[in-house]
Amino acid sequence: MINFEQNITITLNNLAKKFKLIYYFFRIFTFTGEWWMYISYAVITVLVNPEIGKDAIKLSLVAYGLHYPSYYVIKNVTKRQRPFEKYKEIKALVKPPDKYSLPSGHSSGTMISALIITSFFDGLNFLLFWPIIVGLSRVFLGVHFISDTILGLILGIASFYIANVIIY
Repeated sequence: MINFEQNITITLNNLAKKFKLIYYFFRIFTFTGEWWMYISYAVITVLVNPEIGKDAIKLSLVAYGLHYPSYYVIKNVTKRQRPFEKYKEIKALVKPPDKYSLPSGHSSGTMISALIITSFFDGLNFLLFWPIIVGLSRVFLGVHFISDTILGLILGIASFYIANVIIY
């Protein structure tokens, strides 16, 4: 499994290094997963519908309030090296926000946002592909392994559903 993950990560990173279109495509998606972008998503929901926006922000506060402590504990307990630190063939094409690789905060954060948006606004289920693409972007850009992004997605789903249980 480790060899498979290493080979996939090297191959995807090489594609992003070689083809600028691939690099920019995934760089844009990574940008949408920066922590401060979640604030802009909250503002947009309030502008679209103030009543729904208020409920979405309440759910977001609880979900992210559960997410970030879990995220930091996992990061600091596992202390998994980032791919570009572990393998010389991999180049970090973006600056990672912290030292360790597991889990992907971009994947978990965008999963929480996508689930919140799709639970409050009908017809936006296509947004559930967004965190998957963000997760892949982190692998292409050399800062995460596939398993980091998968566990990030799972952490995002768990945080969202636990927040729902707490609030509703």
